[in-house]
Amino acid sequence: MNKLVKPTDPTVGNPNQVYSETVRPGEPEFNRAYEISEKNDTDVNVSIGIKDIDEAVLYYFENIIKPSVTQNNIRRRVPVIYGSPERWKSVQADGYYKDAAGKLQVPLIMFKRDSIERNRELGNKLDGNKVNNLVLVETRYTRRNVYDNFAALTNRVPEKKYIVAYPPDYITLTYSCIIFTDFVEQMDKLVEAINFASDSYWGDPSKFQFRARIDSYTTQTALEIGQDRAIKSTFNVVLSGYIIPDSINREVASANRLFSTTQVIFGLETAESAEVFTANLNKPTRKTIAAIAANDSVNVTINQTVSGIAPETVLYVNVSKQLTGTVTNTTTVTFNAGWLVAPTGLPATSVDNFTFFCNGQFIEKTAIVSFTQFNSVSTLVIDPTQLSYSLEGDDEVIAIGKFA
Repeated sequence: MNKLVKPTDPTVGNPNQVYSETVRPGEPEFNRAYEISEKNDTDVNVSIGIKDIDEAVLYYFENIIKPSVTQNNIRRRVPVIYGSPERWKSVQADGYYKDAAGKLQVPLIMFKRDSIERNRELGNKLDGNKVNNLVLVETRYTRRNVYDNFAALTNRVPEKKYIVAYPPDYITLTYSCIIFTDFVEQMDKLVEAINFASDSYWGDPSKFQFRARIDSYTTQTALEIGQDRAIKSTFNVVLSGYIIPDSINREVASANRLFSTTQVIFGLETAESAEVFTANLNKPTRKTIAAIAANDSVNVTINQTVSGIAPETVLYVNVSKQLTGTVTNTTTVTFNAGWLVAPTGLPATSVDNFTFFCNGQFIEKTAIVSFTQFNSVSTLVIDPTQLSYSLEGDDEVIAIGKFA
């Protein structure tokens, strides 16, 4: 907390970089201020895994390419399966995929992931333990930003919620694919459909898509005595993907929730000297303090005698008018109205019958040098030393009292 005592002192450092624990070499910097509770938060963190990429390839085969063959004048859908180790071993041993009864499974498309290679030409987190590059994903709605009448009356700026997405690790995946058919003509139709999908983005449009490339196809024909004939074609799919792990090292990299400010207030930006800067720091800003609740006319008017009090006395006591002054110089403000004359029996009207505010902040009596009237004009003179700041032309100075 000592760093917050003098935030302008360059020897203290940046007050926004306050860490809860001592930073140790090789360990991430931990700041509890960045921890935001996710209790009752329905927005999920952004994560993309290798399984998502495998599912994208399967989705594209089944829902976009939709491989099919025509046999005996009947169009048949070609099943697509993932080559698990057991299935792929069976294909490598027999050359073709067979069921438990030894029957050759055709037509069929089988694929499996061969390798994953890091693509260092794209993206860079700079440091895995402390991510420096971030992507903010804005959510559509948050319960902290519910629209109500109070927000409409105060012109409150809507609060925006962001989910922090980290730069993904760009990778290149290679998939081995095998097509099994009964006839060459069927194989040709499948190769044409798959080749047409090359150099496009594979995956579910509502989730993630990855660019795929197919370069070559190798076709083989098996003709064995006493066995069924089968056509086999192999090709590789090179897919440009990206992953954002849902793991502990990603959580410690940075905060995962951010909220925008609903109001930004800019005060003094420049100053000629340190004294002027200090004086203006103490100066109130009109929008930071609630507006003064007062009327621009006489609050209450009573024209009858109350408990033996004269009507003019009752009228004088109940008068309280609000006027906005004009700043003429750094110490003087004028109001276009004179004072109401006090009736007989009451003290003469003076500065004690008035209250003054500058940009919504009360001006103490000790800061008032004089308050006089002449020719229906009231003049207020303040002491900048006691007030801790000087007046400017755009300041709003309000007086409430017994104006005529």
